[in-house]
Amino acid sequence: MSRSLVLRRVAVLVLLASPLAVFSPGCSDSGNKPAVDAFVPVTPDATVDRGGTQADAGARADSLGPDLPLAIDGEVLIPLDGAGGAGGNDGGGSLDLGPSSDATGPTSLDAGTDTVKPQLPATVVVLPDTQYYSSSYPSTFNDQTSWIVAQKSALNIGAVLHVGDLVDSDMPIQWTVANPAMRILDNVVPYDVVPGNHDYSSVDRKTTMNNYFAPASMPWVMGTMTPGQIENNYMLVDLGPKKWLIVGIEFGARDAVVAWADEVLKTYASVPAILLTHGYLYADGNRYDINIGGVDTQSSKWQAWNPQYYGFTADAGINDGEAMYQKLVLPNPNVKMVVCGHMTGYARRTDARPDGTTVHQMLADYQWIRNSNNGYGYLRVIQLDYDSKKINVQTYSPYENAYMTDDANQFTLDLNL
Repeated sequence: MSRSLVLRRVAVLVLLASPLAVFSPGCSDSGNKPAVDAFVPVTPDATVDRGGTQADAGARADSLGPDLPLAIDGEVLIPLDGAGGAGGNDGGGSLDLGPSSDATGPTSLDAGTDTVKPQLPATVVVLPDTQYYSSSYPSTFNDQTSWIVAQKSALNIGAVLHVGDLVDSDMPIQWTVANPAMRILDNVVPYDVVPGNHDYSSVDRKTTMNNYFAPASMPWVMGTMTPGQIENNYMLVDLGPKKWLIVGIEFGARDAVVAWADEVLKTYASVPAILLTHGYLYADGNRYDINIGGVDTQSSKWQAWNPQYYGFTADAGINDGEAMYQKLVLPNPNVKMVVCGHMTGYARRTDARPDGTTVHQMLADYQWIRNSNNGYGYLRVIQLDYDSKKINVQTYSPYENAYMTDDANQFTLDLNL
């Protein structure tokens, strides 16, 4: 049942992203660099020095409860009655963002003052690699999508994007975990999935993914490159007052896939777009680039897990992050964001095109954050605030009921429309 909340203003500190440094395509390493925020790469056998970042549970803002603060022009609205959050926390510092929190009438921001109700930001939730949930921790996967359903109205969630590696191995026992976890979202919010390297069973890109995520079972998907195959797809979604194009493409995309995605982007040239793919950004903030990282594992520029290393359908071309940027992102100014996973860590960068338009690129993958094969349920919440012209990004775990609040995981970008 819906209930109206009387809200009061509570000023909060807004964490801003690093200033944008204009990037000129083709510049050398010594030239102007884009704004980059990155996390030291983590591999399964690595020892990680986090340099004082707040990546562990003890340093997160648990006091906020399981719900994300509803920010309007740098302020958070908190219920006067101290209503608890969806996870059952009770206290004046938590928001009730469960299904019962939808206001049925105008919200008064200041008692006794006539005000216009601000527009609720639109939200995109990004699900990083879930491979270990499907293989070992199925309840964590269910926690994520169940939380999304519970917060759909309160956070105005318009789309959920899975960056790939739904499973650890292309096996029925794992797909039968991933499928019902994602299907919790059916008839609630449109979602997109793309294959990561773990979703394939061979270098010729064989996968049983379509047995569980056939395009016909996802009617919100408008088109695919290959009939009956979800690997390369696009959809149009309403994010608040604007329609956005989501283009999802395979890991290490083939040349033909890049050409197909380019055609889709040009067909909808007037619609802002998000590119969804698995391997694009490296954990140091640079894009995957075989021409820089090379194949020498001893080189200081070597990039672990470059899509080129896997050899998927090599004769059809393999495009890593830099190749996709040059062929697909740079020539299409309607691409406003790129989201990806694959490499454990978190990083972001903003590049400016010659025409002045910009693109935000974000990596989030938490599967080895504590040197264990888990991700602890962390996901990305990207809120588009059209009133303030800002993109507010937070990282939250429904499993741990906790946030990552360091600058690499909670930040604000310009809404580049």
